Amino acid sequence: MRTAHLIRKATQILLGATLIYTGTLHLTARRLEFQAQVPPWAPFSPDFVVLASGVIEISLGLALISLQRRKAVGIATALFFIAIFPGNISQFVHGIDAFGLNDDRARAIRLLFQPLLVLWALWSTTAAPKGTFKRLWNYIKRTIRENKAATIFGILIGGVGTRFLEDGNLLVTTVLTGMTTVGTLLVWLAVKKLA
Repeated sequence: MRTAHLIRKATQILLGATLIYTGTLHLTARRLEFQAQVPPWAPFSPDFVVLASGVIEISLGLALISLQRRKAVGIATALFFIAIFPGNISQFVHGIDAFGLNDDRARAIRLLFQPLLVLWALWSTTAAPKGTFKRLWNYIKRTIRENKAATIFGILIGGVGTRFLEDGNLLVTTVLTGMTTVGTLLVWLAVKKLA
């Protein structure tokens, strides 16, 4: 049990260092690239949003590294990741090239990492109530088991769809197949609920 606790603290510190680094990039070398991600409907200028989010990232990073008030900092960090998600969506929707994300597939894959950052913040800081991830995993397994036809259909759609991609990249194939499977399951569950 002690090892798991140390791993959580180490991943919390790693997340904190990552936020300090990216926050610093907001204020310096990558400022223009971050401005390109600000949605056009944002109520403030792109430069202000980038500077403010950079300061917030550095502050959250320092708080994570301090290992103080872990749960509160974890929740604040998760909420921050949720709050900036529209920037990633805007980059995808508007086809904005930045950070090496120069095609729609790369931008779509980047979207999938934001929920992982939220989970990382909650898990590493023990902000999620005990057993949350186990309950979530059990729910996912049960949903797949009870809806095998929709799961198989989603995998087939994703698998066939990715056959038309030019590069045949295994990561892209896996991500897109996963996305279509989740999408198919969500539609299937909604139809079942309405019926």
